[in-house]
Amino acid sequence: MMILNSWPVSPYSAKVRAYLRWKGAEFEDVPPSVFGLQRRIRKAVGKAIMPTVELPDGTWLQDSSEIIDTLEKSLPGEAITPPGPRQRVVSLLLELHGDEWLPMVALHYRWNVPANKQFAMSEFARFGVPWLPGFLGRALVKPVAEKMAGYLPVLGVDKRTIGGLESFTKQLLARLDAHFAEHDFVFGGRPAMADFALYGPLWAHLWRDVGSRSLFDALPNLSAWVERMLGPPTTLGPWLADDAIPATLEPILTTLLAEQGAYVERLVDAINAWCDANPEASRVPRSLGPTSVVIGGAAGTRKFVTESLWKVQRPLDAMTPETLRWVRTFGRLQWAPRHRVVRRDFKVVLDR
Repeated sequence: MMILNSWPVSPYSAKVRAYLRWKGAEFEDVPPSVFGLQRRIRKAVGKAIMPTVELPDGTWLQDSSEIIDTLEKSLPGEAITPPGPRQRVVSLLLELHGDEWLPMVALHYRWNVPANKQFAMSEFARFGVPWLPGFLGRALVKPVAEKMAGYLPVLGVDKRTIGGLESFTKQLLARLDAHFAEHDFVFGGRPAMADFALYGPLWAHLWRDVGSRSLFDALPNLSAWVERMLGPPTTLGPWLADDAIPATLEPILTTLLAEQGAYVERLVDAINAWCDANPEASRVPRSLGPTSVVIGGAAGTRKFVTESLWKVQRPLDAMTPETLRWVRTFGRLQWAPRHRVVRRDFKVVLDR
């Protein structure tokens, strides 16, 4: 049987778990201990990370999107890729949003909200060292929690941006609530990659963590979507007809391009320049230094996270000239990677 190595506190694990449930896949959800992460999983994929999937033939998969892409080729059931070109592109843009932008939201609410921080540390102890009493487990996992919290400034979350970040979060949740008042999922009657990517951080951090659940109190339609995403499904409706993109998604796309899109443009430019200057390199450094960032209108500084380029390429690869022109009606999109990356042996490397 397929094994999903995951913890409930992991947003990318939540993304994959929801996908597997919706596909009706037979799998065992196994929370690895710290020893399992450091020994078995690190040995298999090169790092202590979640989620990973072990297939019955001994193959290992890592990275939520690569896991889903791989399993989509073999699992029975309805596809999660919409048939229309605009819906496909928007789904991948929202995947980029959920996987690469919403971690700012997720980490802020987990590590800057005291109740959530305590809850998360208890959960880390419960799954990481389940044989220890809670107080000992929390003491043992404290360095891990501090390391996770240490990513906040890397992603641009500090006193300059927290106000904007919280405004952005409340605005996004309200816009999703308005969308799900009219549609069961992002593109109609069945979930797409966009649903799974948005659900991951929203459920694993904001919904499940005790100190931020109140964000959903006045959002019944978004709450109902979260419940639907827990699956498995009872019935599946059709995709929205005629490749329609509901008007309720338009403000989400506008903000995505204005703020995340501006960062992505600078990220791509920085990677292009570094690769031009290092033609023999096989990998780009994980970070290429700081850059400006705006979230919720608040300006700050974050580091370039270069592995994001692999996720940036996905909507670009799906675009036709027509869909690119259409996307640009919502804002600026000038992402022009000259150097592609691929995932090979669980690493993001230059395709050279």
